Amino acid sequence: MKRGFRKSRLSLKFSKRGLILCEGETEENYFKGLITQERYRRKFSSIDVKIFKPKDHSPLGLVNESKLKIKEAKREKNPYDFVWVIFDRDGHAKIPEAFEIARTSKPEIKIIYTKPCFEYYVLLHFEKTTKPFYKCDDVISYINEKYKIDYKKASNLFDLLLTQKETGTSNSNWVVNQFADEIEGGKKIYELSAFSNVHELVEYLYSLL
Repeated sequence: MKRGFRKSRLSLKFSKRGLILCEGETEENYFKGLITQERYRRKFSSIDVKIFKPKDHSPLGLVNESKLKIKEAKREKNPYDFVWVIFDRDGHAKIPEAFEIARTSKPEIKIIYTKPCFEYYVLLHFEKTTKPFYKCDDVISYINEKYKIDYKKASNLFDLLLTQKETGTSNSNWVVNQFADEIEGGKKIYELSAFSNVHELVEYLYSLL
């Protein structure tokens, strides 16, 4: 009996505890949609997806907030196994500081970054492009005009995007590879003309399954 009990205890699998902080509703809608899919809901039950809008509405505010939440979790003896912060360029200040603080944090805070905005990742579900956009409204107009979608910022298009998830993640990975030489040459990703590494978080979450 004891041997059987021990075996059942060892066979239990515990979910990782994670935190994803994002500044906008588009990002929140997308990742909440991903982890609340009926077939994966139980496995993702320990992942917190929170939307946080600091007073200065900045990436630096998000990173600082994530550090506070890491400390709180440790105090409660329920630490996070991973922490990701999602933000975009979209005219924000102090982005270099946000990247540096995240990099040197213990544990490291992973950053998902899009330029000019998360809607660029939405576009990558429809086409492979490094076309630079000056502002987010330009990306939305391009999507609507070319693909005849009535998309608005903060829309919840998760169900539509899910059917093209493989295209979106593949194209996002392709974008990173297109700028590999510039990055290896010392250029920071926030200095590039376009960028998306959203696929890294999507693929990481699915790897937990």
